[in-house]
Amino acid sequence: MVGLDADVRLLDRHVLTETAVAGGGATGAFVFVLVAGNILNQVSSAVASGRVSGWEGLELIALLIPGVLPYALPLGLLTGVLLAFGRMGSQQEITAMKAGGLSLGRIARPALLLAAACALLSAWLNLEVAPAANTEYRRLLVGSAKDNPASVIVPGQLNRQFPGMVIRASAREGEVLRDFWLWRVDDRGRLVQSVHAREARLARAVSKAGEGVLRITLTDARLDSRPAGDQAFLQPSSFATATTSTLEFPAAGVFKDGDNFQRKLRWLTTQELLDATEKGWEVPAGADAATLERGRMVAKTQLMAHLASAFSVFSLAFLAVPLAVRVGRSETFVNAALALAIALSYYLLSSMASYVKDPALRPDLLVWLPNLTVLALGWFLLRRASRH
Repeated sequence: MVGLDADVRLLDRHVLTETAVAGGGATGAFVFVLVAGNILNQVSSAVASGRVSGWEGLELIALLIPGVLPYALPLGLLTGVLLAFGRMGSQQEITAMKAGGLSLGRIARPALLLAAACALLSAWLNLEVAPAANTEYRRLLVGSAKDNPASVIVPGQLNRQFPGMVIRASAREGEVLRDFWLWRVDDRGRLVQSVHAREARLARAVSKAGEGVLRITLTDARLDSRPAGDQAFLQPSSFATATTSTLEFPAAGVFKDGDNFQRKLRWLTTQELLDATEKGWEVPAGADAATLERGRMVAKTQLMAHLASAFSVFSLAFLAVPLAVRVGRSETFVNAALALAIALSYYLLSSMASYVKDPALRPDLLVWLPNLTVLALGWFLLRRASRH
């Protein structure tokens, strides 16, 4: 009896090792593909333009990983189970284990326990780690005008973020802008003043009236101002030069209390989603009951979507066990293609469920429909496979 238990534990370790190695390799490959796309599309251009430094670029890459892991884990473990059980099936290892008195469900227990643990990890990533990482990623990528106004200036490009001004700089080193140009325009877009400086520093300040202003400290500056009311450009401009000079412009709309970007609903943490579920997401003050209920349902649906996405790690792995045994192929290409077909079908069902917004149709429950469908299909195939 002791010898039998030892043999079973040995088989459990074998199944777990096969699934973990194959699933880990597949997950790593999917993470690389998902992260590489963002690196080529956003991070590399931000570093090349000087919007972020090299170290900040590495930080951006690290912040991408928690956001893509919840998407890569279901695909990776699905592929890993198909590869592991497909190989064991093709080499008659599954048949030998069944001949030893183990059911397919018992054989798959280590792989399913691994899938359950990965599902819990994915839920934690979805609800806590990924929202914080995504928010920090966007803050670094966009740049915070409140903390460092110069960070929003992309060297070589015109910036119109500050009202009534167009700014351009040839280079940026931290808070210092080189070969700095500023053009002030009126409400009709006509030139009022042009400023050129060898260097410029942008800083947030508060005026005597308590309003947010943009303070620009210039080095080796030249100012060219148009006479007031000279719309036909009949009068000569006035020029002034200064070794150092300071200008201030209203910029209250730029210096907000938060970052200069809008957080998305999926970037909210668990507690923030629970608060939004109670108060409603983006519900204006004094809204009617229907609008409030819709705002609450949107937040609740997002919370359920995070949990359903995490649970898909387990449900897809559960389906992969009987499929791998039924197909019985050890070829990596065949199993990877099968995994992609299953994943695409699952995400198609998920997308269809996410289109429902009417609270009366309970979209917060509909997001679980793809998982229930996959589990039902997996249970059916598992029972059929267990008969043979």
